[in-house]
Amino acid sequence: MTLIKINSNKPFEIKNQTNKEADIVLYGSIGESFWDDSISAKEFHQALKELPSTVETLNVRINSPGGDVFDGITIYNRLKQHKAKKVVYIDGMAASIASIIAMAGDEVIIGEGAQVMIHKPWTMAMGNSLELDSIINRLDDIEEQMLSIYSKRTGLDRSELRSMLAKETWLLSEEAIDLGFADKTMDEDFAIAASWNVEDARWFKSKPKSMQQTKYVKNKLEELRKNIEGFIAR
Repeated sequence: MTLIKINSNKPFEIKNQTNKEADIVLYGSIGESFWDDSISAKEFHQALKELPSTVETLNVRINSPGGDVFDGITIYNRLKQHKAKKVVYIDGMAASIASIIAMAGDEVIIGEGAQVMIHKPWTMAMGNSLELDSIINRLDDIEEQMLSIYSKRTGLDRSELRSMLAKETWLLSEEAIDLGFADKTMDEDFAIAASWNVEDARWFKSKPKSMQQTKYVKNKLEELRKNIEGFIAR
């Protein structure tokens, strides 16, 4: 295993698990910081460049409260531009701009107890009325870009997302999946690998209607139907 670690004091590393697969660990705030552990777009870009060209899958593990908007958007874009398949794991929280980074995943898997948080961009500012108006316009522009990214990943209407940003919305794993911010939970990986039987069908049927309507459950019911048909055919 090859380990690329930019700074031993920072919670960021990229590991080559094989020639075709690498892990990216983002456990800290986004952007340069003198006060806490952080991950800058510059060091992320450099580490990504050092990966072998043979890598086909990037496993991105996130536990971050967010941080600098432009560093986060840069990291998001660098991931989107990489040719490998991106599998994002939200291990703890993907909050603020870290939630934007999570949206770069071709597949987003959220852990038990993990959360996604989205909110309007904010800053600290001072100056005259013209300068403050300019800052407000910049914040509005940034919000529009964030809405575009969220809407593209989730399929949610921009007006609904705008309301969620204004309220500062925290999403538990099931809510994140229902709204399209994630595709499945980590324990569902095991469930998918397991064989399905009649007991599984009874289990789903016994669940509340709201749970039965989730994207995950609909997919699982379809898989169950196909597996049963295949079993009967044999």
